[in-house]
Amino acid sequence: MSSEEAFDQHNGRDIKLEEIMRPVKTVTPSTTEREALGILLESRMPGIPVVDEEGLLVGFVTDGHLLASALPDYLKIMEDVSFVSEAGDEWVDYFAGVAERPVGEIMSTEVSNVEVGTSEVVAAHKMVREAVSSVVVTDRGNVVGIVNRLDLFGAIVDVSPDG
Repeated sequence: MSSEEAFDQHNGRDIKLEEIMRPVKTVTPSTTEREALGILLESRMPGIPVVDEEGLLVGFVTDGHLLASALPDYLKIMEDVSFVSEAGDEWVDYFAGVAERPVGEIMSTEVSNVEVGTSEVVAAHKMVREAVSSVVVTDRGNVVGIVNRLDLFGAIVDVSPDG
């Protein structure tokens, strides 16, 4: 008996990722950072899959990618930015200007993903091993959903958001 079968037998439940995954919108590499940010804010998710013209997963862009993209390169290497003026309008204009860049320039091409039908144990192991907060669920490379750590762990220990 594999460790996965032992876990499922001990747990007494058969958890399917398809039952706990969230639907997810996707963007293309040409989507602007502003558009991607709007989708992230609307969905209340920290990241979004990037797909090509055929709908195949090619990347992932996060709120961290967007914020890092908005910072000037010299600020990224500084340990202390206390010398930088905090004049709001100047920075707001700068941040707004960079928001028109395509996400293809900032996305990660290393995407943590699992195929439909993957067990919850394998998905949890992948999240921990890769230190990611979610995995994209695909069906032969096409994005079908996303599972985050909290939803997965809640399903494993049988805790729902309702209580």
